[in-house]
Amino acid sequence: METAVERWQAIIDTRAQQMDAAYARLGRTSAGYWDRRAPRYHDSTKNTVTNDPFYRKLRACITPQTSVLDVGAGSGRFALALAPHVKCIIAVEPNAAMLGFMRQDGQEQGLTNISYSQNTWQDAPADLQADIVICSHVLYPIRDIVPFLAKLGRAARQTCYIYMRATPIDALTAHLWKHFHGDERCYPPGYIHALDVLYEMGIFANVEIFTLAGSLRYPSLDVAVEELLEQLILPDDDQTRRELRDLLAGWLVEQDGILTPPQREMMCAIMWFSNRVVN
Repeated sequence: METAVERWQAIIDTRAQQMDAAYARLGRTSAGYWDRRAPRYHDSTKNTVTNDPFYRKLRACITPQTSVLDVGAGSGRFALALAPHVKCIIAVEPNAAMLGFMRQDGQEQGLTNISYSQNTWQDAPADLQADIVICSHVLYPIRDIVPFLAKLGRAARQTCYIYMRATPIDALTAHLWKHFHGDERCYPPGYIHALDVLYEMGIFANVEIFTLAGSLRYPSLDVAVEELLEQLILPDDDQTRRELRDLLAGWLVEQDGILTPPQREMMCAIMWFSNRVVN
């Protein structure tokens, strides 16, 4: 019988093979993906945290004496919002461009209680610890999941919080993938797969499920084309751009000056567990 870890790895391997084949057709790899996406990601997620259920969950459990370790902090969406309310934050983020945006925003906001570590979590110092550890939308490509999760748990003096999607974000654009590539989109693992791995590790995590507004939002059709050329791994030529633009024009809907997919809601999950259950 397939274990939870084997199932997790099979999902990641199948998706990686599909994406590698798509990149190979373009004569390149996924290297530099987040460098290219960082500016737009920063712009689209900046100042969007207030109504996020994960932020509200964390605000309810922190105090001015709390220390926080943000693993895969990105451009600082949660770290910057939490910093004024906690003692200190350690932000671990491997991408230099993302970390640069976080540093810049932190300086502009006068935040002096954030320390920055440009590392993957796997390569981060083993002695990093904080009262609470948060890990938001990071696990999807992590193949060697057990040591990653175990390290998260050991780093938490009190509680580890993991935020993941229940609805794959690629499900919203799966029809576009199939149109251009001819096969069904392979999705990354979701929260239920991580929960299963935790259970197999002997960690009985708490779970809350939430409905979120969709995160695919574009200020213009031109921006949507640029974003989806990258996300769908498409050639950047005039014919593909015209074809993609025509498809998007007939699919995206406008709401308050922003273009979004017709499906505007997604499901997400917050999982949390005490460090007492981690070996």
